[in-house]
Amino acid sequence: MSTYLARSPRGWARLAVWLLVLTPTAAHAQSTLTGVVRDTSGAVLPGVTVEAASPVLIEKMRSAVTDGTGSYRIVDLRPGVYTLTFTLTGFSIVKRENIELPANFTMTINGEMKVGALEETLTVTSAAPTVDVQSTTQAQVLNRDALDAIPTGRTIQGMGQLITGVSLNIPDVGGSRAMQQTYMSTHGLGASQTTVQVDGLLVNGLDGDGAVQNYFNSSMSQEMVYTTSGASADVSGGGVRLNMIPRDGGNRFGGTVFSGYQNQSFQSDNLTSDLKNRGLTTPDGIEKLWNIEGSFGGPIMKDKMWFFGSARAFHLNTLPADALVGIPGTALPNRAPTPSTERGVDPQKINSFQARIVWQISQNTKLSAYNDRLLKSRGSDMIAGVDPATASGVWASPIYTTGEVKVASTVTSHLLVEGGFSLNIERYTILNQPGISQTPGTAAWYSGIQKSDANLGTVWNFSYGGEDYGRFPDRYAMAGSVSYITGTHNVKVGIQDTWGSYRRTDTANGDIRAIFLNGVATTATILNAPVERFDQVHADVGVYAQDSWTLKRMTVNYGARFEHLATGIPVETAPAGRFTAARTFGPIDMPTWNSVSPRGGLVYDVFGNQKTAAKFSIGRYEQAGTTGFSESYNPLQLTTASVSWTDLNGDGVPQGELGCTYLTPGCEINLAQLPKGFGVASLANFDPNIKRMYNVETSISVQQELRPGVSVQGGWYHRDFHNLRRRVNTLQTFADYTPFTLYSPIDGTPITYNNVSVAARSQIHYVDTTAGDARKMWFNGFEYNFSARLKHGITLFGGGMSERVIAQVCDEQSNPNLLLYCDQTKSPIPFRTQFKIAGNVPIKYDIQIGFSFQSLPGYGFGTGALSGREGGPTGPTGQPSATQLNTPNGAGTVWLITPTTRYTATSPCVAQGTCSVNQLVDPGMNVASLSVPLIAPNTEFGDRINQLDLNVSKTFKLRHFSIQPKIDLFNALNVSPVYAIRGLNYGTKAYYQPQSILVGRVYQLGAIVRF
Repeated sequence: MSTYLARSPRGWARLAVWLLVLTPTAAHAQSTLTGVVRDTSGAVLPGVTVEAASPVLIEKMRSAVTDGTGSYRIVDLRPGVYTLTFTLTGFSIVKRENIELPANFTMTINGEMKVGALEETLTVTSAAPTVDVQSTTQAQVLNRDALDAIPTGRTIQGMGQLITGVSLNIPDVGGSRAMQQTYMSTHGLGASQTTVQVDGLLVNGLDGDGAVQNYFNSSMSQEMVYTTSGASADVSGGGVRLNMIPRDGGNRFGGTVFSGYQNQSFQSDNLTSDLKNRGLTTPDGIEKLWNIEGSFGGPIMKDKMWFFGSARAFHLNTLPADALVGIPGTALPNRAPTPSTERGVDPQKINSFQARIVWQISQNTKLSAYNDRLLKSRGSDMIAGVDPATASGVWASPIYTTGEVKVASTVTSHLLVEGGFSLNIERYTILNQPGISQTPGTAAWYSGIQKSDANLGTVWNFSYGGEDYGRFPDRYAMAGSVSYITGTHNVKVGIQDTWGSYRRTDTANGDIRAIFLNGVATTATILNAPVERFDQVHADVGVYAQDSWTLKRMTVNYGARFEHLATGIPVETAPAGRFTAARTFGPIDMPTWNSVSPRGGLVYDVFGNQKTAAKFSIGRYEQAGTTGFSESYNPLQLTTASVSWTDLNGDGVPQGELGCTYLTPGCEINLAQLPKGFGVASLANFDPNIKRMYNVETSISVQQELRPGVSVQGGWYHRDFHNLRRRVNTLQTFADYTPFTLYSPIDGTPITYNNVSVAARSQIHYVDTTAGDARKMWFNGFEYNFSARLKHGITLFGGGMSERVIAQVCDEQSNPNLLLYCDQTKSPIPFRTQFKIAGNVPIKYDIQIGFSFQSLPGYGFGTGALSGREGGPTGPTGQPSATQLNTPNGAGTVWLITPTTRYTATSPCVAQGTCSVNQLVDPGMNVASLSVPLIAPNTEFGDRINQLDLNVSKTFKLRHFSIQPKIDLFNALNVSPVYAIRGLNYGTKAYYQPQSILVGRVYQLGAIVRF
């Protein structure tokens, strides 16, 4: 042990965690009751015992004693309804009842006591405050009532899309995306910066640099807290922070059953004539959906040990737009099968089981544990243009599980200690349909390759994903904190560590893909398959300290976080492939990053009545991630390269082996265009001095209570990104390029572009460095929120936001083509505005109406500079990909040209006299193809989405249970906005052809039974 500790920071960190038995407190979004106790003259009262009692506490009650300033603070409270009792010898007892405390909220409840006997009790009732006058965190809480009442797909992302400031990369309609990952972003940060927790413990996976999450059963949660700004030092990433507060059971047995059912006949047709004119023949739809969730909990030993369990059976068959079954026998060597009118069906299902136990070991110490296990499968993963029989994928999940063990102890009324361990294991495979994948080296393996037509937007003959692959990420975490609480201070120190390993495999028929343009062979994509690789997080340690200090009306929140991140690659091997020799690499250590992130904020109770709060916060957030960095530089990462292909024998299969001479018999592919070192070395390397990316968020906001139960908040949010990445090809300079002028096929505008020389064409050695100050990226957003709890149980929440991300990447050093549109301040990039409102309205006879309305800006097409749109400089799912680093200026509409592309009689430049019919567009081209940007990236968007979801339910109350039948109506307006298109290659059939639209109006029959 001593040798391991001496050599491993991870070892020291984990030993420290186990010795302290700690885990983060504020991180699990538990709440706080605080205030000042005075007598009737206004003098503060030290020594008052303040007790917070609630049935949600297994220990029933927590207490504190006011300090010399009359202040008290009771932390680590579960959300629920509380009674506060103030007791001091010589004064009458004061009780404050029915205090509804939400998660992630610091509620100020002041007390006033009068001289009297202890036997005299004064009970006070009034509405709980709605303004948090001590925290700068921007959060929205969805409690159990909201989770059941508001129409959603009952996923963490589907519920998250209700939150102002949160965007999804794909919209969800009534669970249409419940089976597949959708990614949340907020305030300029993407999904890899999202933190997902259960009861405060990290349950993010490794996949997608931490962006890919598990599929949680919503019945397990009592509340869900979505934080979008102002995260304190106990968390690394600054993106969306979701904490699911689990249900604990209780001293009474009880449970719920939820059911929902849809089928194709419940859905309306939203295929408009405009969509037909744009090339869409069938819309997205749901063939069948049924979801059954059950939960049950209660005491194992009353007041001592509780249990809670839930299970879910969720089956969904989707109908992807324009994924039509091919007519047998119509496929040609260079053409996909002719589509029939029969729609392809993608059957998907999740069966999950979750159990949780809470044990009150002593009056001050509690232990809890949970495990969530699910079985997930998908029968036909496909999108528009994909042949269902030969190019759809089959998903399977050998293991999908999350779990945790946690202990918490209130050592004294001033000292809180907690500790725990959590894990996320998400092992899955995506394979071809049976009979498609073939034995390497056989004739069927050579011919059974993926084929696609970039102009027609079709894929056939092999999975559209490009390969059979396995993904096996395992992640583990421990974390801890000690809190010292007084009436005016809440000091906390903590340590966190996460580690894990990610194994990935990729194989493909032929180790090559064939690309056609309108049936004409043009390009072959070479793969370095087969590959099997490993990436490891050795240690991701965070040590933090923070305090919340109340000075009369002002609360100062300040803290700092030290982070140590170490990743690497172990020894790994891959067998020889068609275009590669057998390979062995490793071990390889990635850069070890140590950094300090200060964070702070001020909250001022403007009038001292807990109704108006002015807030300011500023904080530095390191780029959160897992194995993304090491994946980018793993020499066994799946790598592709494009080469010219001439189909000499017309069989639709690229022939050729390493060493062959292009256009000689048996050699149809120009392998001389392969980058030097392809398949035997990593084409990308990192500068040993590369720094970790980070961002600084600043916000200014005001929160106001308009009347009891009603509050509004408005603010400005700004984020600057630092240590951005820049990729440099050290074997090329601007001198290796020759400029030429081509004319836009849109309007004839002249465009200066560049051809690389033959000598430099295959000279590729990328080095990724930390860019200087010339490379910039920033986010601005203006947001307002409202929340209302009105008479008769009416609840409403919502708000709006206008936001924009801008980048400047004009510091390119090796490829002059990347200077086109490099300065986004000169591009017409708009502020993108959203508005959301949701709630439920009880009416007579136990009938209630739930609703949500979202007016969302159209989804962006292509990529922005540094991939920044809503996702920040790392794109939607983490570490910048090779494509993102190779094209930092982004991509919108492009013109895909080859050495044989010519101007035609319809080219605008012909009419303008600047070019002639049959003139070569680029006579000096010596590469397989060029994609020339025609429109500034980040300026092309889909249709605005106005999605209204409704439901109506009625509760029938019987002796020991209640039944609540309900009807949900999703996309009630039956709108059909396009949010994805097949391609951005101008002049092709696939250009702006709709690929995905919002699922049409569909109703769902269901019920909730409570007992």
